[in-house]
Amino acid sequence: MRVCRKESGFTLLELMMAIMIMSIMTLLSFFAFDAVIQSWHAGIEMSDSMQQVDYVMNEIESGLRSAYFSATVKKDDEKGLAFVKDGEGAEAHDSLEWMKLGRAFVGKLKAQDGKTEIAEMPHRVRIYVSEGDRNSDEPAGLMAKAWSNDFRDTDKEEFDVEKDVKPILVSPRVTAMECKVLKEPPDKDAKETKWEEEWTSSNALPYKVSVTLYLQPIKEGDDPIIVARDIEIPVWKYSQNPSTDKSTGNKT
Repeated sequence: MRVCRKESGFTLLELMMAIMIMSIMTLLSFFAFDAVIQSWHAGIEMSDSMQQVDYVMNEIESGLRSAYFSATVKKDDEKGLAFVKDGEGAEAHDSLEWMKLGRAFVGKLKAQDGKTEIAEMPHRVRIYVSEGDRNSDEPAGLMAKAWSNDFRDTDKEEFDVEKDVKPILVSPRVTAMECKVLKEPPDKDAKETKWEEEWTSSNALPYKVSVTLYLQPIKEGDDPIIVARDIEIPVWKYSQNPSTDKSTGNKT
């Protein structure tokens, strides 16, 4: 008598189905892992951007709060504050220039005598956003220029900030800067703060300066990162109403 044995195993169709299911699961796992990696990188980029913009804003605030006022200054390139408006929003390339004390933006930068540090004396600083200049090898980003008239090259007949002062890269992530000024403290009963987008008072300082920075987006196609800060200038009152020394009649 013949006994029939039933053989066990996978059919070709079952094998193909198993391979297909494994391929789908592998593909899904890859996409999930890739999403986690991209999110991690985006988090790192955001953290780096926020740390950098926080540093930049602290430098701007420190520089404006250490603004220096001198009633004896008369030259046009030594105004209390020079504000140039250029564009709106993420396309804004405003620039600020003022006289200050301290290490903000200049650190241990040497004056032209090669010995004295600019931070040790009253000096001017200009901050602006550059799109990059191949002719001068100027990189793109937030730039600063600093100089002191006490130690500039007096042999030159004309002093040109654009040509004679080397720019310092503050942050390559900043793509735009928008500013506005508040001339004086608002009235207590005022319903709205009246900010202005121009400053024409020579050799004087506003009460507050509002600075808005636009940083490169984390992902291409996203909106830029926007950070704003309103900065009060402690010596604004003295620049608007300088006192007079009765013994000499000179403003101080």
